[in-house]
Amino acid sequence: MGVLAKTLVDTTNQIYNPFIGIIGAGIGVSTVVMGRLISLRSLMGIAAPFLGSLADRLGYRAVMRICLALAGLGMILGALSGNLYIFGISMIIGGIGSVGFTPNLHAYLSTRLPYEKRAMGLGIIEYSWALAGIAGLFISGLLIDAFSWKTPFFFLGGGLIFMALFYGTLPSGKSGNKDNSKAAVKVPGETIAVRVKSFFDLGVNARSAWANISVSGLAMFAMMNIIIIHGGWLESEYGIGPKVLGIISLLFGLFDLTASVSVSLFVDRIGKRRSVIFGTLIMIFGFILFPFMNRGVVLAVIGIIIPRIGFEFAIVSNFSLLSEQVPEKRGQILGLGATFAYIGTSLAGLTGPVAYMKFGVWGLAPISLAAAVAALLLLIFVIREQSGFRLKV
Repeated sequence: MGVLAKTLVDTTNQIYNPFIGIIGAGIGVSTVVMGRLISLRSLMGIAAPFLGSLADRLGYRAVMRICLALAGLGMILGALSGNLYIFGISMIIGGIGSVGFTPNLHAYLSTRLPYEKRAMGLGIIEYSWALAGIAGLFISGLLIDAFSWKTPFFFLGGGLIFMALFYGTLPSGKSGNKDNSKAAVKVPGETIAVRVKSFFDLGVNARSAWANISVSGLAMFAMMNIIIIHGGWLESEYGIGPKVLGIISLLFGLFDLTASVSVSLFVDRIGKRRSVIFGTLIMIFGFILFPFMNRGVVLAVIGIIIPRIGFEFAIVSNFSLLSEQVPEKRGQILGLGATFAYIGTSLAGLTGPVAYMKFGVWGLAPISLAAAVAALLLLIFVIREQSGFRLKV
């Protein structure tokens, strides 16, 4: 059920990318304004580490249920909204829910999976990202084409609220080395400054952990800088409608699934850090090739697929690498990784549409390439892979 719930959540995260122009027209705003609304939603990623820290103390199941309910309510409110401001509120509510669910699901599963099998388990969960494109966006495109942009919002919202209720049947878990069903005990006289310092103190592996968290943001920004505008680009340059955009999303999903299956099969054997490096190198190659591929819709789609495969392989491998950087703060660390990823998406919502409007696809590639190279340098020179008490450079 983890894959099903996350497929719904990932569909809510991805639905704006291929249909950005259509949804924007539905609420009466331009593609650039719609990009800013997506940035606002992604900016809610700042809540992820706090929700993760809360889950480390109170339990992952409870926080996951709250997040699913918020994500569902956000989608329904978005469909019911009649103006820009109400839609913006729906993006905030849904954004908080979606950013909080995934890292806590990863943390919940990480407490049950030994490190040597964690990439397999989290890789299987991340089939959901691909399934969101294969099923979620494809069906959304058909629904938009047959009815309106609001229809998939209602379906997704209802499904998420149902999953929030169903997750009440899951067993409660443990966080770190203690039962997370018990709230943390506050130290008498502890100041807010001390609590803040403690929150951001990641211990002896802090340098590697923060670099690993940063890779999440850089990789997400690099890919989303292109993905966030690809629907508007293909629609404006090649006259593609919602039905075909849904089919293209299905194709993307198939390649994402291939990358996620590869993670679940091979990453535990070849190493998490090496796998993230490998995926990042594919991204870099894809970004170099990308602007030269805008010579027809088929080549343009291939130009997106190449870096996207590398991104999916790298980001899914990185979940496992990140999960063991500071095991006693796993929910918080994965939450920080999600925060940086959503900040990356938020920044991409500002850079992608503007870069494309001013310079076309040639304006997108250099930005994405620079971010991917920065991630590669951190992976090679700063990040260490931790397994139990052993650190591998």
